[in-house]
Formats: sequence, C-alpha cells, structure tokens
Amino acid sequence: MQTKLIEIPFEKWSQLRNLYQHNKNRAISYNTIQTFIDWAKKDPNLPLKIYTPSREWEVDGTYVAAAPMIKQIFCNTLKDDYNILLTALNCFDNSHMVGGTPEHLMPAVEQHFLDSGLTKDQIMPTGTCWHHITREEALKFDTDLPENITTKGLSECHAEQVNRVWPHRTEGSVKFVKHLIKYNKSVGLFDGDKLVAWCLLLPLGSLGLLQVEESHRRIGLGKLAVKLMSKYLAENGVDITASVVFANVPSRSMFKQLGFTIIDNVYWTSKK
Repeated sequence: MQTKLIEIPFEKWSQLRNLYQHNKNRAISYNTIQTFIDWAKKDPNLPLKIYTPSREWEVDGTYVAAAPMIKQIFCNTLKDDYNILLTALNCFDNSHMVGGTPEHLMPAVEQHFLDSGLTKDQIMPTGTCWHHITREEALKFDTDLPENITTKGLSECHAEQVNRVWPHRTEGSVKFVKHLIKYNKSVGLFDGDKLVAWCLLLPLGSLGLLQVEESHRRIGLGKLAVKLMSKYLAENGVDITASVVFANVPSRSMFKQLGFTIIDNVYWTSKK
C-alpha cells in the first residue's frame, strides 16, 4: 500500500527550515525552504507544497517540497538512513525533476527513478560543483560599474533572451526563467538599453544562469554580475552559494578567483 504523505502547513515551514540551519553539510535546504517561504508570501496562490512521510519530521527533517509550476521537487533528511526519504519520493512519478540534490542523497534519488520503472540509461543526472563564499568576504567586493554599463533587475520580457543562451534550456524552460525573474532577485547589466550580462537566483537560493553575451565577453562583466548578486545576498543575511556544472572549467576558475570554495557536489536529476 502506498504511503500517504503528510502536508507540512505553511506556518511550520520556518520550523522545518531551522532544522537545517546548523547542519552545514546539508545547509542547501535552509535556503531552498526560505525560497519557498518567500514565494508563498509574494503569491499565496502558487501551488507550493511541502510534504513529509512521517510525523517525526520535527526531529529528522525529512521532507519533499513540490513546485509543480516549475516541474521540480526538492528533498532532504537529517537521517543517515534514506529509506524513509525514498518512500516519500516514490509518492511522486518520474515526470518531476528532482532538483538540488546533495551528493550524499543521490543513492535515494537514483533509486526513486529506478523504482518508477526506468533503467539507469534512462536517468539523466546533471552534476554541479557547489561553491560558497562567506558573507564577510562578499561584502568586500568592488562593484564599481564600467563606463557605459548600468545595472538593474531583469523583467519578464528578458526571459526569452536569457533562455536562448542558457546551455541547459529545454522545451518550455522559458517558463522556468520567467518564474525566476518574477519571484527572485536578479541582476542585469546593460549597455544602453541592451541587456549584455545577467545572473539569476535558482530555487535553491543560489546563483545560477550566469551569462554574458558574446559581444561583451572578456571585460569582466560575468565577475561583476556575481559580485553584485553576492553583495546583495550578503547585505540581506543570505548564505551565498553558486552551482557550476562539472565541465564548465572557465566558470569554476572564475568563482575560485573570486574567493569561492567548493563545499559539495549537487545534482539535478530527471528522466531522459
């Protein structure tokens, strides 16, 4: 018989979030749950849900957070035994991408897709290096703008441009980009009226979708966008993280130059 998940009510999301505050090796969940809280406050009609398979969640922190409008779920547990988390994941079908999974949870996520009837060849994990910098270091960033460059947040009208050059775009991913622009902080760099570089915040509360248009590369705009976003997060007391796919050596090198360190590997997993 399939397990019936228990919905954690919105007024207890902060309690769940706080369970992860001092578990640095699993702290990715703190910002993720905070993102859910922020989104729900901005738009109570968003179909955000956080579930648990057990009433022990107040101790073990086991949850699956569902964001159907972006077709992703997020999960974590403080238990060393992942079977209860796997039970919760298996209440969802394999059409959902499981986003932002720390490396130690990947066996449970992979088993979830196998249990859904897929083979290993039908599972597509995308691995990223999880970078971190302290708020104190980010506050020291020089964010002076070059001549003729201005900065402001993105608008939904920029979503097509952002999506067009995103290496991980898929059919319909422009809706995901629009959602991030609408509900999260973003940084855009403009040459006149032309958007030439940008950095967004992922649902994990981490820097992502960083890009510079070809016409404006090699003049430091990528670094500047990261500095601006990092400084904003630092000023608002938010932990600063960024994910970069394993193969993107130039970006990994850039984050290292800025003082970021790699603290984990994090994965996005879906069926092919």
